[in-house]
Amino acid sequence: MRDTLQLLLQSANLAGYGASARFLGFFEKDSRYKPGREESAVDFFMRYFRNDLGYFVIASSVHANSDEVGHYGNAADDQRDGNLIKGLVGTGLIKEFGYKVRFGRDPSSQEYAESVEREWANIALMKVHGFPIESVRSLLIAKMVVYGLYGHCFIISREWNLAFYPHDDFGFGVIGLGDNANVQVAHDFLAQADQLPDMHSIIRTPPSN
Repeated sequence: MRDTLQLLLQSANLAGYGASARFLGFFEKDSRYKPGREESAVDFFMRYFRNDLGYFVIASSVHANSDEVGHYGNAADDQRDGNLIKGLVGTGLIKEFGYKVRFGRDPSSQEYAESVEREWANIALMKVHGFPIESVRSLLIAKMVVYGLYGHCFIISREWNLAFYPHDDFGFGVIGLGDNANVQVAHDFLAQADQLPDMHSIIRTPPSN
């Protein structure tokens, strides 16, 4: 498991995933948001990898800032967010705490910025099969939509040396891990996603060594 984390940290540019050396592309919505778009994207991902998902690993530093969750201002969205966070905290997939209590009340201070950066970098590895599949689905949906949810979230296949990540344009990106990433699997996945209604894919070919 430690080797997996090292490979991820060597391969993924955490400051900008698209700048990773072996960034393989992404898919996203190509029109205005419609309710349920996030569920459709996540369900496609889970359906596509249904026979392999149990062997995947979650690499996550995702955490909820209780100062913000439930305070977006839309009653329906706030209730959805609260329910998602409660369930994820209950299963142990994420942590929840208040930024003001943990990091102080001055977001402009260097200490605050460094503390937040450390929290984002505190990536833990968890086996997908260690959690109910509905909870994993909820994590991926929450990462796309919940106001006040922060941190990195990758779903990793060591068989293919690929890291998939959910993003807030309602899709997934893919980063190749090391020199032995299975580029074809990533490209086939993105090509299939490009066929989804109101979605489009951008596919990248990594530089050859």
